[in-house]
This record gives sequence, structure tokens and C-alpha cells, in this order.
Amino acid sequence: MFALGCFVFIQLVGARSARAESPRKVEGFELLGTLGYGFGRWHLNASDNYVDPFGVTVGGDFGYTFPFGLRLGTDASYAFGSKTEYTRWMGEAATTHASSITWGGSVGYDLLLSSFRLRGAADVGLMLVLDEGTVAPWMYFGPKIALTWQYRGVELGLQSRYMMLVSCFQVGLMGGTRF
Repeated sequence: MFALGCFVFIQLVGARSARAESPRKVEGFELLGTLGYGFGRWHLNASDNYVDPFGVTVGGDFGYTFPFGLRLGTDASYAFGSKTEYTRWMGEAATTHASSITWGGSVGYDLLLSSFRLRGAADVGLMLVLDEGTVAPWMYFGPKIALTWQYRGVELGLQSRYMMLVSCFQVGLMGGTRF
């Protein structure tokens, strides 16, 4: 019985160290597509209207992770936004539709767990709010966290981030490949 226990222990330890050199590696390039939803609402004092330039969001993420877990990346996304009806200060009704485009960079760390990869990162970037023919540029920064599962070259996961200065919280699914 003791010998059987030792055999199982050696197999588990051997499998764990072999798994670290398997395709579930941390190092390398990563290309991901994202589909999510953003929550946020702004009051723009200059035009006295409310806009919601987030909603359903599609995008892409590209990055490189070093062998020790540091990840440098860039991402871009388009949020379809929503149509908003409001009343101006003089009592007249108005409707607006706003959407947004974001592009930014991130610095983070990938922590390899038993079956998943946990990523914490800091984002910074530019957001363009498109509102009825006008474009308003904004900067954003904030934290991002992701949990991915990798099987061979395919990755699937969940991601969320908070964009400060624009007060938007985004959650979404991501999928792609590591090479």
C-alpha cells in the first residue's frame, strides 16, 4: 500500500512539472477577441444631455507575456452605445444616440493556477465618444482582471475592467489563441 501511495505521489509530482512545460505555458504572444457589455452614463454639461456610449462591446486584445509572467498588451474596442431620450432644461424633449471607440495599452501579470490563468492589469488609453455627428475624446485608466482557461492553443475566459474618468464598468467573454 505504501509503495502504491509513493507511485501515485511521484506520478502527480511528475505530471505537475511536465504540465508546466506543456502547451499551457505563460510565455508567448496572445491574440483574443472580446464580446461584452459596458455600464455607464454621462451628463455632458456643454450640450445639456445624457449619453450612454457603452452597451454591447466588441473588440480585440493583443499582447506578449514574458516567462516570469509580466504581460504587455494593447486592445481596441467598439461599443454600440444606446439611444437616450431626455428633457432639456427649457422643457423640450430630445433624443441622442452615442457610441464609443477605445484604444489603449496595459501592463499586467499572469498567474498560472492549476487549470486557469488569472491576470491582473492596469489599463490606460483613449476613448472617442461618437454622439450624433460629434466626436469627444476622453482618456481612461483603471484596473482590469481576467480569468482564462487554456486547452492547447485555444483560450476562453471572462474579463472585467473599470475605466476611471469615464465611469464605465465592462464585463465580457474572450476567446483566442496563444502562440
